[in-house]
Amino acid sequence: MFDKQYRFRGKHAMQVSDLTAQFDAESKAQLFRRNLDVLINAPLIGFLFGRKAEKDDAKNPNTGKVAEESVFDEQVINNKETLEFNFKLIILLDTEYEANEESRVNRAFRHPGEDPADMELFDAYTRGGVEVLHEKLIEGVSDPSEYISRLYEFVEEFDERFNEGVTSDVLLSLCTGK
Repeated sequence: MFDKQYRFRGKHAMQVSDLTAQFDAESKAQLFRRNLDVLINAPLIGFLFGRKAEKDDAKNPNTGKVAEESVFDEQVINNKETLEFNFKLIILLDTEYEANEESRVNRAFRHPGEDPADMELFDAYTRGGVEVLHEKLIEGVSDPSEYISRLYEFVEEFDERFNEGVTSDVLLSLCTGK
């Protein structure tokens, strides 16, 4: 698991390309520096936003071939710990995928990645996360300043959606069990 090249295909590859492209030629600014950065973040975004996506074989209009973007094997291997953490987190938290808590723990820690369906779940959330990121940050944007505004809006939405109810008292009670 996470010991070889990772490939984005079809529309998701084109969306990854958009997410890593420079949006301002003068400053050379990018939303994500590398495909790896998208791979690390997208599955978590997909899970948190409840978005999974099917595989896609859309063709790149410039080449007429199925679009592909890769994360090289060395990058995947060097970031294996982070990718495995994200995988385990998703397996542990997705109660719709597996209702039984003990089974989720087994899938995450005793037999991670052994069931191809587990990896497909991770990949589906990754593709869904790519779609969310593309929709929220790229679609409909034409001016470099809009990218910054969209990024700010996304961070604000994320904070409101997932962090608003989290206080230091809540965190303390989770840590202490009181």
